[in-house]
Amino acid sequence: MPVFIEHIPAEPEPGKLYISMQFETAVHLCACGCGAKVVTPFGPNDWTLTFDGTVSLRPSVGNGQQRCRSHYYVRSDRIDWLPRISAAATRVASSRDRAAHIEAIPQPLAGQASWWRRIWNRMRRSFGTSRSKRDE
Repeated sequence: MPVFIEHIPAEPEPGKLYISMQFETAVHLCACGCGAKVVTPFGPNDWTLTFDGTVSLRPSVGNGQQRCRSHYYVRSDRIDWLPRISAAATRVASSRDRAAHIEAIPQPLAGQASWWRRIWNRMRRSFGTSRSKRDE
């Protein structure tokens, strides 16, 4: 059962999906009943929440780091079970998730100085030009 709330409670109740739109995340206890807290942040590289009177989360929830290894979808306020997630599938998903969250440091285009170098050069030219005009 979805519960829209600002702050996620420290002790979630079983069977409830706590949704904080302000903090762009949902939290629930693992659907298998093991008691593990499952956090699903929203974002382009994370989960997507759909609310059409019922709540769905995409992609699936794979608890490969937990002993239960449960794997399921939250669809239309229901749990749709998938086969337990394997260690190999967990490693692949973890690697994919890490790669999606690493922001590449933008490199300047070939032959183009970084923004701070361009500002520094402009300041040097400005001060150099005004100094040489004064000296004349």
